[in-house]
Amino acid sequence: MKRILFLILLSCVSLCVHAMEEEKKNERDKEEERSISHDPVKVEIVNDGVMIHFMVPLGEVSVQVINDTNDLVYREEVIVDSSLSYYIFINRPLCYKLFIIGDGINMDIPILSE
Repeated sequence: MKRILFLILLSCVSLCVHAMEEEKKNERDKEEERSISHDPVKVEIVNDGVMIHFMVPLGEVSVQVINDTNDLVYREEVIVDSSLSYYIFINRPLCYKLFIIGDGINMDIPILSE
């Protein structure tokens, strides 16, 4: 008799727990919500160069391009006070690295030949 009562009690508890979990399944707590982080810089390869899109103000930024033999091909200091698009002409058959360095940003982007 005790076994039967124990099994009935155990099944009731498991059904209640299962029902409570089903109710909470579609709810989200505020701590669980996530925000999408946006990149401050986006780089786009255009026909004969690279287009750099600065999405947020970054202040003074150094833009450098280094070729596959580690020679500095291009360097310029850019002041980014608002969103800005910036174009750099490069000779595409070679491989390059694009460095964007400034306060709060340090990006190293490889630019590969096709």
